[in-house]
Amino acid sequence: MPACQVSLDGFEWMTIGGCGFAAAYIAYVLMKIIKHRGSLADVRRVAAKTEDSAPAEDGEVNPRNVFILGAGFTRAIHSAAPLNDDLLRQIVGSGPDSSPLGRAWAQYGEANIEVLLTKFDLDLSSGKNGWTGDDRNAINAQLASYMQRFRFAVDTPWLHPFLSLVEDNDVIVSLNYDCALEGFLDYHGAWSPKGGYVRIYNALDDSLPENSRNIRILKVHGSESFRLAHFIDKPEFVSVAVEINPDLFPRSGAHSRLGGGIDSRPYIIAPSFVKQFALELDYLILDAIRFAREAENLVLIGCGVRPEDNHLQLVLTSFLKTPRWKQKKLFVVSPGAADVAERIRRFFSRKIFEHGNLVCLTAGLKEALPDLCIRLKQS
Repeated sequence: MPACQVSLDGFEWMTIGGCGFAAAYIAYVLMKIIKHRGSLADVRRVAAKTEDSAPAEDGEVNPRNVFILGAGFTRAIHSAAPLNDDLLRQIVGSGPDSSPLGRAWAQYGEANIEVLLTKFDLDLSSGKNGWTGDDRNAINAQLASYMQRFRFAVDTPWLHPFLSLVEDNDVIVSLNYDCALEGFLDYHGAWSPKGGYVRIYNALDDSLPENSRNIRILKVHGSESFRLAHFIDKPEFVSVAVEINPDLFPRSGAHSRLGGGIDSRPYIIAPSFVKQFALELDYLILDAIRFAREAENLVLIGCGVRPEDNHLQLVLTSFLKTPRWKQKKLFVVSPGAADVAERIRRFFSRKIFEHGNLVCLTAGLKEALPDLCIRLKQS
């Protein structure tokens, strides 16, 4: 098809398919602006956003808000839920034992689970100390089993405003293994695992409720609801699916118990500096990066933005790497919000947060939620 370049008051439009299409499109934009008493400057703003926007995939709708939830979100609901520094002792106890994680702790003497499992993974990859893939799978299973205690069991009235805070088509990037968030949203009919995990699904989910609000949850570190299973006809290949049952999803799983495969096992990415992702989770990370670029607001809740979490840094970078960065807002909700904001400022090393686009709510989610609802709706 021929290309056509049309100039409108200094702004150039390049289209494929001839000048007739270009002229028709420009006329359509102008009509919309005139209808709303706009000006030619609005044309440029619309065109600039169109030029910068990434195309949606398969008819999907880009979000207005992207939420990133860390361990502090679950802790706001379950006071016993550990943060990263406490995780090993919460799972194993005060010292090493005979469990899979306890054996690794005894081997390396590291109380920080991320440092411990980094050493484990390095030795596993190089064949040292006799570790095998079965040992790694056992550690993952132990972590997933521990997270079951933080499933949704009783409604949390103070969290109800979160149901309207998250708008239709919004995206939630969860760094947590537990399903407290999904259970809460599913219970209130705001979300469903049928399409709600984007690329992670159950092949038998036809009978489940639709994800009518199109809220998408990207669990980029895996989940206690995820299962890794081998293909029946090609056992050398694996895929990630979601298990459906009423303990995980009180509404969607009320009448369904759908496993993840005959030989499936829990699939989570245990804390380590040497994270290895299945293909489906690589896709989720790419989705998070792409959605962040298109979002107007990015909301960090209970997330420390640890410098070693490179994928999270890419999501933040994508959010701000756009000509529209001055119009975007980054919200940080945490008792340590000031420290998190300072780490973000140092990471970007530029004066990009001098336009009122970094908002710190220095409190836990329960205390900060009313203020967050007001500020986010106004943004």
